[in-house]
Amino acid sequence: MATMLAAMTLSCALALPAGTAGPTGFEATAPLDLGDHPMVSRLTLATGSITAPREPSQKKPKKNKPAEAAVVDENAGLGPERARILLRSLTVPGWGQATLGLKGSAKVFMVIEAGIWGSFVAFRVQEAQRTDSYLRTAQLSAGIDLSQQDDEFRRIVGAFASSEEYNLLVVTRDAANIYLSDPNNQNLAGYRAYIAEHSLSGDMSWQWTDQGAFNRYSSQRKSAQKAGLRSNTALALAVANRLVSALHAARAAGRMHSSGAQGWHLDLEPDPRDPGAFRAALSTRF
Repeated sequence: MATMLAAMTLSCALALPAGTAGPTGFEATAPLDLGDHPMVSRLTLATGSITAPREPSQKKPKKNKPAEAAVVDENAGLGPERARILLRSLTVPGWGQATLGLKGSAKVFMVIEAGIWGSFVAFRVQEAQRTDSYLRTAQLSAGIDLSQQDDEFRRIVGAFASSEEYNLLVVTRDAANIYLSDPNNQNLAGYRAYIAEHSLSGDMSWQWTDQGAFNRYSSQRKSAQKAGLRSNTALALAVANRLVSALHAARAAGRMHSSGAQGWHLDLEPDPRDPGAFRAALSTRF
């Protein structure tokens, strides 16, 4: 029975001219003459379109797809709304979170900000008070007014017991190194002129009355410097708090306005200008 059906099919295929569709829907072509090859069926030779590639079915695009893509594009990246929220948190930490309705996070950032600025003010007050203390100590116990002097001169007053000691140990030594270092070419006139020019005298002179006052001056000055360093640290923490608040607010805004999953995404889509090519895009949301 199977042999009869194959013969009937073969005869129908051979009877049709090339380019005419047969009863099975395939297009008949001129049979290939491969002889009596044992691996080639004559039915296959008669219907050359059996292995022809099928045209891919074109699906109709969904009507709602462009609208969904528009929504994603509107919320992707740093949009205007997210930019405003980020700038608010950079200005006042917690402001962006309050705009999004995250009251708990907003309170945390605002409390941290208040604590930082409270510490900054306290350290500044401590620095001013301790500076005033060691300036008063120098005026009462060393007889010198340091209110108009720079920090280097204040350090020198706290390092030497008197201005005479400074002139002897520093000025005289520098003059000797410059003008008397060469035994064969000593310049005594230049040596004396250097000492007269760089020696501290008059309003620049001091003499500590006792060792206790000398030590107290150094301790008060170090305490003032520590308070100044701590106030600078508070400023750095204020900057860090703003950055953390801005990143947190931007991420929260992205989660609220984006329907996609968080993290990195690799998108592949065909290139409309080149049907055989694809375009790849790596994106992330934060």
